[in-house]
Amino acid sequence: MGAITIVGTGWTQGQLTLDAARALKSGARVVLHTERCGCAAWLRKEGVDFDSLDGLYDSCDDFDEHIRSAAEAVLEVARQGDVVYGVADVRDRTVPALMAGAKDVRVIAGPPSEGALLALSTGDTLCAEASDWEDTRFEARRNALIRELDNRELAAEVKLRLMEVYPEEQEIWLLNADAAPERIPLYALDRAGQYDHRTCALVPAARDILHLERYDFEHLNELMRILCGPNGCPWDRVQTHESLRPYLLEESYEAIDAIDEGSPEHLYEELGDVLLQIALHAEIARKHGEFDITDVTTAICRKMIHRHSHVFGTDRAADAEQVLDLWQRNKMEERGQSAVADTLREVTRALPALLRAVKVLKNSAKAGVHAVDGEEPVQRCAAALDALKGNPADAEALLGEALLSLADAARMRGVDPEIALNGAVNRFIERFQAAEARVQGGGSALKDLSEGDLRSIYWDSVKL
Repeated sequence: MGAITIVGTGWTQGQLTLDAARALKSGARVVLHTERCGCAAWLRKEGVDFDSLDGLYDSCDDFDEHIRSAAEAVLEVARQGDVVYGVADVRDRTVPALMAGAKDVRVIAGPPSEGALLALSTGDTLCAEASDWEDTRFEARRNALIRELDNRELAAEVKLRLMEVYPEEQEIWLLNADAAPERIPLYALDRAGQYDHRTCALVPAARDILHLERYDFEHLNELMRILCGPNGCPWDRVQTHESLRPYLLEESYEAIDAIDEGSPEHLYEELGDVLLQIALHAEIARKHGEFDITDVTTAICRKMIHRHSHVFGTDRAADAEQVLDLWQRNKMEERGQSAVADTLREVTRALPALLRAVKVLKNSAKAGVHAVDGEEPVQRCAAALDALKGNPADAEALLGEALLSLADAARMRGVDPEIALNGAVNRFIERFQAAEARVQGGGSALKDLSEGDLRSIYWDSVKL
């Protein structure tokens, strides 16, 4: 296997460095990724023979196949002796593929293909190859420099991806071949007169938070810093974890309502309200030196990695039930728990009673202990109702036991008692509304009817 020298040639003759020129005239076999560059003309003038891989652009079905084929073609030449492989830019994706398959490789870097645009870029700049548009995470607060926009169709795909982040009317810079950079609106990226491997675009950062097309997680944190800052919102500035407690609970329940409603638009709006509460708590904590949003995201990522030991570790889980068992085991391990009772006590008391009951009962059931034990829930309910007629203190305890046994019986039969009760409440409201409408339709009011008439004439007739 001969030695391989990878040379960054640039797009024009003037971009060839002295080191690149020496390597290309060293006597080694020369292979260009494409001869559509100034280097090819220079080699012809200097009388240096070369081969190119331009034919691969038509014979390969996609970029991945093209990369593999180009690397293999250069390796095949290297099996016969030393080779110099010329690419416009050493960031070309065929370069790492080639280096992975060869040992004796030297790289001579040349000027970046988008050099003229770099002079116009201020601040943090993301550089990406146009063909990587699907896997590139663009951010409005960063400049985006896209190279090798070699056809109109690719430019259209890149444009749509960019417009998900940057305003479509925003001015960008377009560089074509040896021409001077041109200012165009982002929406016109696919309307240029020509495209080839030298076509590059610079999208300046959009830092005006008031005029973005879309907002990401960091924009939310930036808004929180503004609102909670000295010149921000008087209400936001005085909030505490304790004062926000009811809002977090309320927004969570509204998100649950949106799930039940089955509306994606309503759901993402309500999830945004939940996320706002999290970001606001994190900003309050940051101002007090307690923690920041990165502590929050770090904690949950570490938790997910540890508890998914069947994905990120050596454990195995064949089904969802085994996953839950692993989750519980890993959770107990994290918290140094050895007794099942520890897992029952840690279920937060802030949950609604039915929700808390189901979580506690699920954990106790894994140890073989159920609230339904011999005496049926119906009998317990009957005992509680009898107690209500006598000693109210005994009735409260007995009613609690009856509700707990009902919750366990429902859980064991695959029914969520919280959802069941909410459904019953909804049906009650609908029934009440229908009965009231009938009463009012007859020219009466609910308060004017006796309980017996209300039930026999109206209530029973609208039961659902």
